[in-house]
Amino acid sequence: MPRTLFTVIMLAVFILLTGRYWSAIVKKPTGADWVAMLVYGIATLAVSFIVGAIVQSIFGATANTATKGLAAGGAPEIVTFYIGTAIQLLGEELFSILPFLAIVYVLYAKVKLSRKSSVIIAWLVVAVYFGAAHLPTYGWNVAQALLIIGVARLILTLAYIRTKNILVSTGAHILNDWFGFTFVLATSAAFLS
Repeated sequence: MPRTLFTVIMLAVFILLTGRYWSAIVKKPTGADWVAMLVYGIATLAVSFIVGAIVQSIFGATANTATKGLAAGGAPEIVTFYIGTAIQLLGEELFSILPFLAIVYVLYAKVKLSRKSSVIIAWLVVAVYFGAAHLPTYGWNVAQALLIIGVARLILTLAYIRTKNILVSTGAHILNDWFGFTFVLATSAAFLS
């Protein structure tokens, strides 16, 4: 329920504030969008792995405990977990893309920066903001949250910037996170057997 409310409340407020224009960020995925989801999902995984290895060797890392004990819960609990995380990851994209768009608007329309400068500043600010939001998840490990999660956010936001479709960044985010969750579940299941 919290995952659903996290997403629904943000989406409802966004729709309330923008009226019929809310759909400007959501488009029916094309064939190119599905390919982009895959490409950005793989890019996020690859870059996160590289940055993660560097950060872990220097600062250490804290495991994400989202899947802790999940394998013991059986198939229904695992399926529910994946459905719930898909909904939550759409919420995380709203949590990132809506502030990104707001910052771009303020910097471009009000501060009168160039469009390119506005996008770059908003892109970086949202990466830090998103990373900081993950501090509790990773035991307040600042390097892990800001560097690993922040860099992953840069790629996921780039997916939105390039396609103007939040479903593409959401799809890439789901691929990235589900791969990680599946890896942890598979290794914990192998360990339990």
